[in-house]
Amino acid sequence: MLQGEVILRFDKASFGYGPAKPILDEVDFTMRRGSKITLMGQNGAGKSTIFQLITKALEPDSGAVHIASGLTIATARQVIARDQRDLTVREFFEKCFPKKIYDIDPKIDEVLKVVNLVAPHDKVIKSFSGGQQVRLLLASALIQDPDLLLLDEPTNNLDKAGIAHLTQFLVEYDKTCIVISHDASFLNTFTQGVLYLDVFTHKVEQYAGNYFDLLEEISARIERENRKNAQLAKKIQENKEKANFFARKGGKMRLVAKRMRERAEEAEEAKVEVRKEDKTIRSFCVSTTRDENKGWMSEKSK
Repeated sequence: MLQGEVILRFDKASFGYGPAKPILDEVDFTMRRGSKITLMGQNGAGKSTIFQLITKALEPDSGAVHIASGLTIATARQVIARDQRDLTVREFFEKCFPKKIYDIDPKIDEVLKVVNLVAPHDKVIKSFSGGQQVRLLLASALIQDPDLLLLDEPTNNLDKAGIAHLTQFLVEYDKTCIVISHDASFLNTFTQGVLYLDVFTHKVEQYAGNYFDLLEEISARIERENRKNAQLAKKIQENKEKANFFARKGGKMRLVAKRMRERAEEAEEAKVEVRKEDKTIRSFCVSTTRDENKGWMSEKSK
């Protein structure tokens, strides 16, 4: 498969838990090979649902999710399965592969270093703490070296050194990666684009650049929407005042008053819905290295 080719495409994909709880509404976006992007949105917006649609754990109610033929996908689960808790570390990692992997120990050491965890290969999984088990789950996704890596809040149970190791791994990772995270400084180190799931509209918006670029673009958009509505409000008021003036004149002036009222109604309809406040979109101050390669998506959202 070629670098930069489309490997994942959501085509008007919708999903919900009945009419009362829509999650995704005709979502469209594409992913290209080699891109590293962030999936953002409020808690409960449906970010994990998107991951489940990608892994085929869920199917869309309508529309489609197209995945390139032969694409390998790995994601770090949140909890170790009950039937794997009595396995040794070595046996746990061997279960990540459909076929036996010879000389797996060096690979295990490599991914354990990434998550900053010391874990003897003959130690039983259930003897590790909950936080350590989460690190093992993260390492189990990394060891598979998939074409598409899906990471859900991967820094939650990592210490400072672990985050630094994972960040370096993702910077050097030459395959495709989607990360759900609210850690701006972590994301801005490697992110080339943002998929933003709006909890109010249930749509996915695509932005080139990192989280800092997302903030700038959304702020500019809200300003444009507010400015347009302010101009329309002024126009509406002027037309209503003119309509009242000509209506009082009577006779043929009533036709002019009618036209003024129609213009006021047209201006009302032209008003745009200003983006609602989203707690996910928050200001912060970080040192940002901008990535010049912003060709991860087919078209930048307006």
